[in-house]
Amino acid sequence: MKLKKVAAICDKTGLFHLYDQVDGTGTFERQWLGDGYAAYPIDGMPYLDPDNLCAMFDITEKRKEKLSFRQTNVSGNINWEDADPSEHYLEDPKLCLRYGGRTILPLRTRDGVTFIQDKYLAPLDNLDYMHLYERRAKDGGVYIVAKIGMVVQAVIMPMDVVCMDLIDRMEGLTSLCRTALMKKERVYTTEERARPNENQGTLFREGTDSGEGAGV
Repeated sequence: MKLKKVAAICDKTGLFHLYDQVDGTGTFERQWLGDGYAAYPIDGMPYLDPDNLCAMFDITEKRKEKLSFRQTNVSGNINWEDADPSEHYLEDPKLCLRYGGRTILPLRTRDGVTFIQDKYLAPLDNLDYMHLYERRAKDGGVYIVAKIGMVVQAVIMPMDVVCMDLIDRMEGLTSLCRTALMKKERVYTTEERARPNENQGTLFREGTDSGEGAGV
């Protein structure tokens, strides 16, 4: 876990929220740190409170005055444990959208589609081995957990970003892509059209015999 990236997320949001996870007897188990929209386990660290949190991340008194700090027990509405019998594996997102100043990932859930912010995956190590899962809160809401192996590395709340503006823009992009595919059909074989061509033109003409490097 890249704790400095967790701190950067919290700093940008303006909220450092410490969550104390306790068992049914009230015994402390672990701590989580987040910005109110996502939280990450901070294992292997001394017990943190707002004061030593500021010391650990070199937050000055002047900067501290502009931030909010909270410390609560974890919400009983969601499951913070590594195992949840009701969780549902999600396919890795194939698209990444930039909308409203945010980079968002569409996830296909059992209810349709939901979105999370890409930045909330940045603190995680070993992203090649990360998988996302959909879980259902006690109040019926959906939330996302990121796991590496069988261990939860992040709890992430989805964004309610769907609106007509987003739909119109995506439909417009789809229309342009269909037009581009129609042009492609005049040149390429069926097999070539079925897969993306990731070759990118360069700004320079190298004059190679192969014909590659054609510029703009």
